[in-house]
Amino acid sequence: MTIGAWPDGVQLTLLRHLGGPRQVQGYLHPYRLLCRSCAEASLSPALWRDIDLSCIDQSFEGGALLGLISRCAKGVVERLILRGVEGVNDSTLEGLAEMLAGGPLKTLDVGNCPNISGETLVALRSISTLEDLSVECMFSLGDENLAALLATCPQLMRLDVRFCEFLSDPAAFLHNRCRWKSLQLDGCFRLDVASLIEESVGVWHNLEDLSLDGEELEGHHLALIAKLCPNLKRLAISFARELDHEGLESLSYLSCLEAVTLKKATKPADLNWAAFFTEQRSRRLLTEAAPTWRLLNFAECELFADGAAAALAAVPLPALLDVDLSWCWHLTDAGLRSLLEAAPCLQRVKLAGVKGLTAAGLVPCCKLSKLEELDCTACNSIADGILEFLHRLFAAPPGSGGEALPGEHLPPYVVQAASDLWCRRSKCDVRLQIKNYYAEYLQDWARLRDPHEVCVEAESLLSLFGVK
Repeated sequence: MTIGAWPDGVQLTLLRHLGGPRQVQGYLHPYRLLCRSCAEASLSPALWRDIDLSCIDQSFEGGALLGLISRCAKGVVERLILRGVEGVNDSTLEGLAEMLAGGPLKTLDVGNCPNISGETLVALRSISTLEDLSVECMFSLGDENLAALLATCPQLMRLDVRFCEFLSDPAAFLHNRCRWKSLQLDGCFRLDVASLIEESVGVWHNLEDLSLDGEELEGHHLALIAKLCPNLKRLAISFARELDHEGLESLSYLSCLEAVTLKKATKPADLNWAAFFTEQRSRRLLTEAAPTWRLLNFAECELFADGAAAALAAVPLPALLDVDLSWCWHLTDAGLRSLLEAAPCLQRVKLAGVKGLTAAGLVPCCKLSKLEELDCTACNSIADGILEFLHRLFAAPPGSGGEALPGEHLPPYVVQAASDLWCRRSKCDVRLQIKNYYAEYLQDWARLRDPHEVCVEAESLLSLFGVK
């Protein structure tokens, strides 16, 4: 917001601070200099190298964007994020391509922009410096459009075409295949991924990030991934139904892996999952790669249970931020507690449909100071009491009012748990979002009980597990 757009109250306060109304030297002159300095600072190239307009008002029009880039960022911008901006259309994209021809733009995200067509993408070939492109959910993107673009963008190393449903021919992805560092192909259910894997063996050594729709893949295709991309850091496979214990064992050879999503992998047994973590950790040590799990998503991997959780938690997990064990029916409180205790920096924990879990499994959440999301949808055995306690515990320090715990008459274990949490948590941290059995967020739930009542329930759990 420019100084001219400040409310009158702010303007007057600033002017009074600079001097009285008759003091031109101390009043108007410094104000003029301040305005000029702010205007000059707003044009500093350092401010325009990275532009993210994904959260902008949807009434923002393409013409306004072109004007903004032309005035402030032409010849400067290296990263431009326009994800989901409805005002960006074919004309806008063509204008950007012409304006930014020759660079230095490296990253462009126009995913979920409904008014951009696949035919217009070829205009981006004029941006010779483009390395990273996202066109997620561009439903009009066809094989011929993508092939034309990739054939004329030799620097492109990262491509996100998730849910571009009409892509079917793998040939386009074989352009510059030795240079690929990231390929996001999940949701491209018509794409012949099996052929792509078979034809790419031996040439994807640089690939670090891969997501696939695995619905049509056989077990041997999944087993090839470790040989295909030995330096993979992030792997996501939806519908990994044919992943068996041999395929899972092959993935353990990926010693650089830090994020893995394997949905619906129902074949590996708990001991296979445990062996995966144990063997993968051993190979990290051999290659001197630090154990840096950041994201683990095993939603609907039905046989993932306590043995796997214990093997995963055998060493500290300081970098793990996100874990999804939804519908892992055989997981119990003991397995969940071991995992939560090993990962003190967790931000998101999803447990939807794990019907055997009880409040006892969630006790370590009291120490997860960075926790932002806890999903207990359809967890039959988790009573609302523990969720309400966590909601109040994380809302604010006790005695702060609102939905925080009261400041007086709290039992000792609750007092100590709150003290320990708020020594490490800030009021500026993202507020914890909790979903109960009915997938309702507790802050929107109008039936919260008396806080002293839920504290009594929590006290018995905290004392039972020695959380103080």
